[in-house]
Amino acid sequence: MTSERLSANVKSGARSSARRADANGRRALAGFAHRFERACALLRMPLTGPMVVACSGGADSAAALLLLHHVAPHAKLIACYIDHGLRPPASTARDVAAVRAQARAAKASVRVCRVALAPKIEGSPEERARAARYAELATVARRCGASFVVTGHQQNDLTETSLLALIRGSGIDGVAAMRPMRTLDEGVVLVRPLMWATKAQCDELLRELRLPVSEDETNADTRIPRNAVRVLAADLERAAPGASRGISRSAALLADDKNLLDRMSAAAWQRSRVGKSHDLSAAVLRNMPIALVRRVIRHALLASGESLRDFSFDHCNAIASAIKEKRGGQFHAGAAKVVLSAGKVTVIRDDARSAGLYAPIAIDLDALPREVKTPSGSVSFKIRRWMPKKSAARTAPQCLDLGTLRSVGGIEIRRPRQGDACIPSGRSRPISLARFLGKSGVPTSGRASVSLLCAGGRIAAVLGLRVMEPFKPKATKPVLEVGWRATDM
Repeated sequence: MTSERLSANVKSGARSSARRADANGRRALAGFAHRFERACALLRMPLTGPMVVACSGGADSAAALLLLHHVAPHAKLIACYIDHGLRPPASTARDVAAVRAQARAAKASVRVCRVALAPKIEGSPEERARAARYAELATVARRCGASFVVTGHQQNDLTETSLLALIRGSGIDGVAAMRPMRTLDEGVVLVRPLMWATKAQCDELLRELRLPVSEDETNADTRIPRNAVRVLAADLERAAPGASRGISRSAALLADDKNLLDRMSAAAWQRSRVGKSHDLSAAVLRNMPIALVRRVIRHALLASGESLRDFSFDHCNAIASAIKEKRGGQFHAGAAKVVLSAGKVTVIRDDARSAGLYAPIAIDLDALPREVKTPSGSVSFKIRRWMPKKSAARTAPQCLDLGTLRSVGGIEIRRPRQGDACIPSGRSRPISLARFLGKSGVPTSGRASVSLLCAGGRIAAVLGLRVMEPFKPKATKPVLEVGWRATDM
């Protein structure tokens, strides 16, 4: 055989091997595709339009990208790589090269984004990187007009997350934390359609497709808790085959239980609300099991716009125990505080501490405005003849004797001051304003933000609560009718 024929045979054999490898890759992709498509249907993902895929260069995210292209060939896919600036430039360049090769195979465009970690945010570098990554992915999705961000999280990730939660002593919320779908930002949903697959299956798929994969060298650093748990999970799988699948199934079952408990907590929170406010009735909560009280407290924080970061079981249980034991006080609740006072449970947000703080607003009775707005609410004014009406509603107008108001000079609206005293209508002796507010059911946390109508240096009325002496209206005399509409905090 001549050297030319030998060379031709070698090339022909190489082409045949390549064709066989391509055929194997297509078969492997098709084998995965049916399961992947079913997962997309369960997640109600439309298989058209733009979609952002979070790509790291690894096999998991590459599998998600390629499978998505296979089941949604007409979708506009954006492979987005996030550079956190934590690894050497050579490692990042290797990742990006792998993402570009994977994107070409999936006919996807590529976005490479650099994010900086905010040093003042609490949490480990991994937590801060995760927060920055998801924020940037949501931004990219909005710019591309995409409603979905797809990640390559798979079964092993779910196992590791559940084990980490157990090691940290988390309850059901921690074990069931990794959900197949969650809201990432307004109008943007994060979905994980690959959680039925194992990492080994993803690695095998990429090998069959003969596409480059970039491995993050920091994954070998077992000083990072997740990496240490990954090694533990691998050892557990060798000792008890199927352990990873069992743990992930338990996490999925607990996620269903968590959804049920969340609905029960929301209903219990609604039952315990005081009127339309976010304050809760301590008496109603005391009749609930303490486990439900704890969940209602957590729900109350979320309903107030607060995060549950740095709000541990011990913090939550301290509040629940105080409610059960009829104790008052102020309690740590992450970035917020929970105050138990006057039979109410109130969440105090950071941005609510200055609510109601404003300079006194002078009102001229001879040029009476129809309405005055304050940071705490709106005050309306009307002069009319006194006609007694029985109404205990706090939204009902309050009436003050106009002659008495004129005799002491102008009026003003202001916030409480230290040492304020008042004489509630029907009484003859002054009491401290703080005592009056407490007896009226205003919790400690809300007493600084009530609004007072004052005349001649005296408190004429606590708006929305009660008129003070000697400003109580007199029969047949003109009155100043004052309406109060509090701002919903």
